[in-house]
Amino acid sequence: MKIIFALMIIALASQTLMAHENVIQGVMKHSHYLKELQVKSFGDLRLIRENKLIPSFPFSKIKSDDLYGIGMPKGLDRELLITSGDLYESFFDNHTYSAGIVKEDRAIAFLAYVNVKKWTTIRLSEDITTFAQLERALPELAKSASINSTVPFPFILHAKIDGLKWYIVDGMGNGKPNHLSSFLRSRYIGGLNDVEIEGVGFYSDKHKGIMSAPSSSMHIHFRTISKPLFVGHIDNEMILVKGATLQFPSLD
Repeated sequence: MKIIFALMIIALASQTLMAHENVIQGVMKHSHYLKELQVKSFGDLRLIRENKLIPSFPFSKIKSDDLYGIGMPKGLDRELLITSGDLYESFFDNHTYSAGIVKEDRAIAFLAYVNVKKWTTIRLSEDITTFAQLERALPELAKSASINSTVPFPFILHAKIDGLKWYIVDGMGNGKPNHLSSFLRSRYIGGLNDVEIEGVGFYSDKHKGIMSAPSSSMHIHFRTISKPLFVGHIDNEMILVKGATLQFPSLD
């Protein structure tokens, strides 16, 4: 009887592990033009609107030097940015802002991420200066870099900006299952002007509300290159200065 019970426990543990792995692969696992390149996600932003974004996994499980991603930790109380394997976070504590590279592990509630070893750079045309213009142009820009734009793809934005609107999530908010107000939650909102940024973003016109806000196909988190360090989520407003560039995964 004890042997049977032990076997049942092992089987249950195996099923739980497999289920966890399936969740980590997420709702967006697609084979891209490169066999080894897959955009993945853990969590589903629709669940935030329903107060059901509960499962989490340790960042250490996927940490690597060629990792890029954007997300939120368990508790939804800060913004996460991963670039070249470094995990950045930003948050407010009693209205005091903090940002930096995270040295310890983090429990991740939502994350869109990808492993990319090499990037190729293209210069943005001068007529692309706003968030909306960049979102509209991204599919064709991706195609110009031989990216399959019919599935989720990552990009990196390097730019000086005249201004951008940002926000930092601050917990679960009022928790009401309302389409937009519950999605937006409790947030700190503000603006930045005359700074240089690096933004890690993901685009998919098939995952609105899942990987991005319900009204957008694009989701970008950023860090300032110029000091002081600031990390956050780019809202739907920004003004790019001439000379901005995009990076896409390289085919070489």
